[in-house]
Amino acid sequence: MTSRRTAQGPGHRTGVILVALAEQTTVTAQDLSRRTAIPISAVYRHLNDLVQLGLVSHTRTRGRYCAGSLAVQMAENYRRETLSGGEVKHRLTQLSADTQELAAFLIPSGHQVLCVEAAEGSRMIKCSFSPGLTKPLTFGASAQAILAHLPRERVTAVGEAHALTAERVSALHVELRRVRDRGYAVSTGAVDEGVWGVSVPVFDRLGQVTGTVSTMAPEFRIRHNHQTLLTLTHAAAQDISRFDELLS
Repeated sequence: MTSRRTAQGPGHRTGVILVALAEQTTVTAQDLSRRTAIPISAVYRHLNDLVQLGLVSHTRTRGRYCAGSLAVQMAENYRRETLSGGEVKHRLTQLSADTQELAAFLIPSGHQVLCVEAAEGSRMIKCSFSPGLTKPLTFGASAQAILAHLPRERVTAVGEAHALTAERVSALHVELRRVRDRGYAVSTGAVDEGVWGVSVPVFDRLGQVTGTVSTMAPEFRIRHNHQTLLTLTHAAAQDISRFDELLS
C-alpha cells in the first residue's frame, strides 16, 4: 500500500485521489482512503464531485470506481500537445516496422512507469505494456533506463514506496550505475516471463530524463539480433529527444 501525505486544502486531496485512482484499474472508496490516508467520508465527497465532472465513473460492480469519460479526452489532448503533435507515435511506428517487434514510449509517473504510446510490430507478443498501463518504477529495462538518471534520493523513495528491502535497494543502485555507464538498460523476464526488453532514455534540452523508448520481444527471437534491436531503439530515442528539444 502506498500512503501519501495530504495537505489541508480540498484541491490537493482531489489531486491525490486522482493519482491513486490512476494507478489502479478500479478501486473502492475504502481502497482510496487506505492509500491516501484521507478519511472515508471526505473520499466519498470528492468522488461524488469527480463523477459529476466526468473525471471518475462508477463501474458495473457496485461500489467500485474507475476513470471517467473526460479522462479519454484529456489523454488525447496529452498525446496531441505533449507528445510532439503525433511525432512520437509516428517514430514508434517506424521503429516497430524496422524491428517487427513492440515499441513503446514510457514516462515516470510517481512511483510507477507509465506507458503513454506504443506501436505493435508484425510479430505477436504477450506483454503488459500498452498505453495507460503502469508498472512499478523499480526493476525491468524500462524502469531502470529512467531511474538511472534520477536523483539518488528519488530512487530510494521509489524503493521505499514499493517496500523493497535495504539489500534490494542497494542492489538496484549498483545496477543503475551500470545502466547509466552504458547508456541503456536490458532485462529478460523482469516484467513478463520470457520477454526481453531494451530501453534507451529520452532527454529534454536541459539534459533531464523525460522517458524511455523500449523495444520488447520474446527472448527466443532476439538471440541473434539483439544488437540490431539496440541500435534501432537508440536511434529512435535520439530522434524523440530532438522532438522534445524543439518543443522546450
